[in-house]
Amino acid sequence: MNTKRLVLLAFLSIILTVQEELLTFLPNIQLTVFLLVLYSKKLKCHETLLIITLHVLLDNLFLGSFNLYYTPFMWIGWALIPLCSHTIFKKIDDSLKLAFTGVLYSFLYSWTFMIASALILNVSILSYFLADIVFELLLAISSFLSILWLYEPCSKVFDRFL
Repeated sequence: MNTKRLVLLAFLSIILTVQEELLTFLPNIQLTVFLLVLYSKKLKCHETLLIITLHVLLDNLFLGSFNLYYTPFMWIGWALIPLCSHTIFKKIDDSLKLAFTGVLYSFLYSWTFMIASALILNVSILSYFLADIVFELLLAISSFLSILWLYEPCSKVFDRFL
């Protein structure tokens, strides 16, 4: 990996982290799924996984939430996006179809914490699901709309920089 590519990945990690922190006043309204879908479609899988690793480290450092419950499950939830984008959803490039995968990714990300809560904290899965469903829906809707509206124009800009 050359220096230019490494700087690009660091810059994309910062964009991912800063936008999430700027939007924290809105519960689960963020561009994280959109950006990870874009990065996954434009970069190699291991590059997107590196961005996710940096993002998870920065996010947990900023919020002070490094722990066994949160950090690994956050990484797993986000890592599902490039892993699926480079395998089972590899041929999907249409904005509408990508927006629907964004809905799926939103729920998968949220459910990783449901699994963690059940395994580590002994929280009932049904209780967790009922308490979190509104936030899951907000994340799914914001992911769907951001991918639908922003993927095409950002993809073109992204291609110019690569």
